[in-house]
Amino acid sequence: MIEVTIEPTTIPAGKPVRLEVKLANLGRERCSRIVCTLRMPAGLVRLQGKEKIELGALAAGETSTSSLRVQASAPETYTIISPNFSYRDGRGQTREGTGFSIEVIAVAQQVPPPDPAPVVTLLTEHLPLCEWGILEWRVTNGGKSDLFDLRAALSGKAIELVGSLAEVRQLPAGTSEKLMFNVRAREPGTHVPVRCDLTYEGPGGKRRVAMPDTIRVGGGTVTSPELTRILFLGANPPGTSRLRIDEEIREIQQEIQLGKERDRIQIEIRSAVRPRDITRAMVDIRPHFVHFAGHGGGGEESFVGEDATGKPILIPVTALAAAFKVFKTDVRCVLVNACKTEQLALGLKSVLPGARVIGMRQPVGDHAAIEFSVGFYQGVGGGMDIDDAFSLGLAQMKMMPDDTDSHVPLLL
Repeated sequence: MIEVTIEPTTIPAGKPVRLEVKLANLGRERCSRIVCTLRMPAGLVRLQGKEKIELGALAAGETSTSSLRVQASAPETYTIISPNFSYRDGRGQTREGTGFSIEVIAVAQQVPPPDPAPVVTLLTEHLPLCEWGILEWRVTNGGKSDLFDLRAALSGKAIELVGSLAEVRQLPAGTSEKLMFNVRAREPGTHVPVRCDLTYEGPGGKRRVAMPDTIRVGGGTVTSPELTRILFLGANPPGTSRLRIDEEIREIQQEIQLGKERDRIQIEIRSAVRPRDITRAMVDIRPHFVHFAGHGGGGEESFVGEDATGKPILIPVTALAAAFKVFKTDVRCVLVNACKTEQLALGLKSVLPGARVIGMRQPVGDHAAIEFSVGFYQGVGGGMDIDDAFSLGLAQMKMMPDDTDSHVPLLL
């Protein structure tokens, strides 16, 4: 008995792949004059290899393998048939295959998402009027790939420059560099506009990022108000469903910049966080607000970070609670904007009795999570207390066409 199999039976659509066609003699006698003609269906194109396989003989238990290179035009199921399949058994009798068919399933290719754009942050808080000084920005590469030939151009009608470009030859993944410009401010004000335009080379080719901002300009010594420090911790490990964390960061930054308290708020961002990155950022920044963005859940209903190899790791609630307890005098609010993190919120509240903690009772949609952040940070940027900012976040979610997620956030 001659059996015909094809491997693999699941292939990516739109990509050339190799199929292994195996003819195996499963009987106890030698078979001869073996002919197998494979007919490809419409949409499954043969690129290389013979459709007709002819073998002189196969001994009992012997297998012969041939290769076909094919490409599926679209994701669907294709049926390969054989209009001519025959062989002679050990007694010399001709056997012909009837109803022969093999299904090959073509699936859509999963295109990996592009690396997030680098984040450009203005570090200088104020400039003296009509005096030369240094305007400093920081560019952070939160992606998985190195960036090259970064060129930052500074512009602003009220700013005079000595050279408008700052260059960085290479910015490795997960690192930051400072960009410094020698400038003189010609107009006073609390919100004098400046703009940094960044071009760079990445895996997807040449890209551009524009970061408008404002700076305070005044003569003499400027007394800096007490800053509210917000630490944004994001993680979307490979192998987990893709989230729009970059969009959430941009929306938060925009809402704070539009708020009246923008000069008193400082945002620090850490991406693809590992457990050690969380504690390092807490030590360095001593944040008042901590915002987790990414995936949550698991048996502990905690936050999913990355391990040393970039794989997802569910960080234990007890471990995060122990870390945050060290900073209980600094932290005023923790927002865990990730699905099913009620237990993490309860664990953090137990060690931060003086702070407000927000978690998610159930899974929350990506768009709903961003809308909640928009409303919450509208309130924070406008000087509201945390309870009112939380209520504004809920209201923003309820304005969506389907507000079924508005009951998910939990304030402790």
